[in-house]
Amino acid sequence: MWPLEHLIVATILAAVAIIAVACTGFYLSMKKLSGHAAAGHVVNVTVSVATTIIFAIALNQLWTVKRDRDQRVWTARGQHLQRLQQALRKESESLTVLARGLGEGRYFTLVANDARQAIWQDDVLTTDVERHFPQYFREREQLIRRILEYDGEVHRIRQVVSASLHLTELTEPYRSELVPALLNKCGGAGPGIALTGAGDSYTSSGARGTPSGSGSPPQFISMREAIRTFEQYRCAPDLSRACQSLLDLADDLADAASSLSEAARSYAEETVLHGSCTYAPAE
Repeated sequence: MWPLEHLIVATILAAVAIIAVACTGFYLSMKKLSGHAAAGHVVNVTVSVATTIIFAIALNQLWTVKRDRDQRVWTARGQHLQRLQQALRKESESLTVLARGLGEGRYFTLVANDARQAIWQDDVLTTDVERHFPQYFREREQLIRRILEYDGEVHRIRQVVSASLHLTELTEPYRSELVPALLNKCGGAGPGIALTGAGDSYTSSGARGTPSGSGSPPQFISMREAIRTFEQYRCAPDLSRACQSLLDLADDLADAASSLSEAARSYAEETVLHGSCTYAPAE
């Protein structure tokens, strides 16, 4: 409604109208009704008072309606800000976990059609985050794209490493553990590999845990064979460079995720909601 949106202008126009009516009445009383000056003055005063009362009541009602509307808008925006704060705090926690996983060189095994949900559980507030926190949203989307690219590269290099492994029937069950351990080895990270099973453990350093009595010698033999495969594996120069680059990228992404986590936590502490959306009308 135009008067509510421009109430100051409406008030000024009303004042101008009152002055115009008063001036018109005065003019008529002095020029057109010179023989009946007293009557003209009475008419002038009556019209002015009536007009003033009418406009005053109307403007008072408009101001009341505007106050009520402003209160509703303020309440809606406050409630919406609380929901956004909760969402940002949750995202901050997710980003911290994500940074930890990247620092550990974790492979997220993302699928193309649900990759975003594998990182963040998008909900109805995603669009509102974009409207109210555009800078954070842009950084968030950029990080998602970089993580998806990283994950795709991890998958590619793991396939290369896996294809170069020629495992026996005894060591084949350990392929899923050997591949990431070899990626770290070729990248120059990680102390080695540790395999655990049947109540015992073996590491590439030769350490052996205490058997629980439930293990079987064939399984211990296969674990030793898997560790020997790890120790004897020789990384090609191009594979070493690719693995090192991948580990460096993971560290960079971990730093970016940690920084974005702090940003989300900071935005969650804001007390003023900027911008507007369906749930939070403009002030």
